[in-house]
Parts: sequence; C-alpha cells; structure tokens
Amino acid sequence: MKREELLKKHPYKIWQGKEGKWYTYLPNEKKGRRMVKRSTQKAIEEAIVAYWKVEAENPTIRELFYEWMERKLEYQDICVGTFNRYEKDFRRFFEDESKFSEARIRNVDSKEIAPFLRKAIANYSLTAKAYSNLRTLTYGMFKYAKEKGYISWSISQTVNDMELPRKAFRKVVKEDDEEVFNDDEMAKFLQYLTEKPDILNLGIILMFCTGVRVGELVAIKWCDVTENAIKIRRTEISYKDCDGRNVYEIRDYPKTEAGIRTVFVPNEFSSILRRLKLLSGIQEYVFWEDGQNIKAMQVRKRLYYICKKLDIKKKSPHKLRKTYVSILLDNGVDKRLVQDVAGHAQISTSERNYHRNRKSDQRKEAILSDIPEFRNAKLMF
Repeated sequence: MKREELLKKHPYKIWQGKEGKWYTYLPNEKKGRRMVKRSTQKAIEEAIVAYWKVEAENPTIRELFYEWMERKLEYQDICVGTFNRYEKDFRRFFEDESKFSEARIRNVDSKEIAPFLRKAIANYSLTAKAYSNLRTLTYGMFKYAKEKGYISWSISQTVNDMELPRKAFRKVVKEDDEEVFNDDEMAKFLQYLTEKPDILNLGIILMFCTGVRVGELVAIKWCDVTENAIKIRRTEISYKDCDGRNVYEIRDYPKTEAGIRTVFVPNEFSSILRRLKLLSGIQEYVFWEDGQNIKAMQVRKRLYYICKKLDIKKKSPHKLRKTYVSILLDNGVDKRLVQDVAGHAQISTSERNYHRNRKSDQRKEAILSDIPEFRNAKLMF
C-alpha cells in the first residue's frame, strides 16, 4: 500500500523508450527535474519509490512544525490556546518574510539558525520577551527533528553558542502610571465600584484585594471558598476552534504549578463574598450570570470601561495584580508570603516585574520638596 501511495504521488510520466529502456523524471533542486532511466519497469518504479520515501522522511519546516504540534496536542503537553500562539509566531517568523518554512529539514545546516534568529531580531525589532518566544519555538521544533532522526546536530548547542548583547533587543519603557493604579486612582476607582456593586464590579474589587488573575477569578467555585480564604485551583482558557470562533473553557489547574495556592480576602473586604453569594445563589461557580459562567473577557471590558469613565489611563486586569503586589511590598510584607499569594515560582518575579511606584506625580513632588535639605536651602538668586 505504501508503495502504491508513493507511485501515485509521483507527478511525472513513466514511459518506455524505443530501445526498451524505462524513463521518468525526478525533482532536482538545481535544474528543476532530472531524467532517470532503468532497464525494467520494476526498476524504474523502485527508483521512484526510493526517491519519494526519502522525501517523505525529509519534511519541510512547515510540515515539521505541524507534525510537532500534533504530537504535543495528542500527548496534552499543550492546550489549543498554546497551539494558536505557537502557530501565530510560526507564521510571523518562518513564513511571512523569510520563507524558511519551505526548506527541507535535512537540508538545513546548523549554521543557518543563528543568522535566521539575528535577522528576526533586527527585522521585527523584537523585545527580549518576544525573542524568548521565538527561541522557544525554534528550540522545540529542531529538538523534535533530532529526536525523529531528521537531523544529527544539536539545536541547544547552536542556540546557546549565540552571543546576543542586551542592546540587540528593543526596549519598552513603561511608566509607573501605565503599570499600576496609584493611590489617588485607586481611591476613586474603589468608590465607583462600591457605589455600583454588581457581580462584575465585585469581581474587580476581589482581584484588587487578592491579586488573583482574571482567568482564575472567573473559575472560582463556591467549594473553593472558606470564610475569607479562596483556593485557586483552576483557570479559564480561551482559543479559536477550526472555524475561527472563540472557545472558552475552565481548565482544572491554574496557569503555572506555583499558581496552586490560597489567597485571603482582607477583613475590610469580607462583605464582598457575602454579596457575591446573594447574586450567584446556588450556582456552582461564584461568577455566574444569565445561566452561564462570566468570562474573563467580560471582566476585562468592564475594567476598560470604568477607566475611561473615570479618566484613568487604560489598565488591564493584570495591572490590578501588579498593584496588589506593589502594595504588599510597599508595606513590608514578608517576601515569601508575597511570592506565595501571588503564585510566583520566584520572589524575583514579584520584585523585578511587579513592584512599581504607586505615588502620583503630585505626591512625589510633595515628598521630595519636604526633605529638610531641600526645604531649608537658602538660594542666593
């Protein structure tokens, strides 16, 4: 059956010459095609089968990518949402401009990888994080290729030998007021939310006082809640199905292993859980409305709407999480506790990526102006 499949795949005519020899063409990279001849029909068919068998074991980079993705999905190493992100990056870097996706894997030399990655950094002005995603994708594909026996060289050695200075990446400078809510904004924000305590606004307050991710918030069940403690055990994921429609699912584990944790609602905010119980009634999930789970997307849209209404810079739910971590660190909370309730694998993540100055510009100016050395200076002009 395999032999017949390969013969059917052959795009060129097979014919017998006047002298009795059998002829056909086989693809050739330089000339496009080359003629081959054999003494018998069986021999020419064997040559055809041998050629296409090798080609079948020499997929293009594109074919390799989808073969790798298919296996990861089959083994449930990744979810569909992760596949969608991988596919988006693959099309961007391997298909759009470089056309690297059409290269046959056995024909790819290890020396081609570093120039490909360096060009991508320059052509797309990649940040260090964006390059990290590309590196992960490239590493995974070519590691799979070696495992399958398509290549003999090691992608890890090739990538690790690259020298990339930090200045090679585009720097993204984000101001504090873009990353966290300052004291003045938070006071105005909380006042608005408490005056309109519907289920979405209560959810936003709960994110502020616990630091939960928005996907974790909408996946909380009442069985996870004990007095003022909430066990984080699951999260919402979203992806596009085969028809391009958005699909939302609750996954029975959070974003990371460190995300399995217990968060605590401060006493001042404990009434939120009682109000939520009245709104969701006997439903399994805390955030339930109109016969279905509230989606993370609904919470995100509400947050953007409130920011616009209160004339506050647009901030995502993740900025509420950064605000929460910054408040804890500003108030000297033990770093190990901060790491635990934030669900971070390392405290450096909390300190380096989440800790921001939450004082408004006016408050910063007042603090600096009130320093005795500056306040008592006697300028002579």
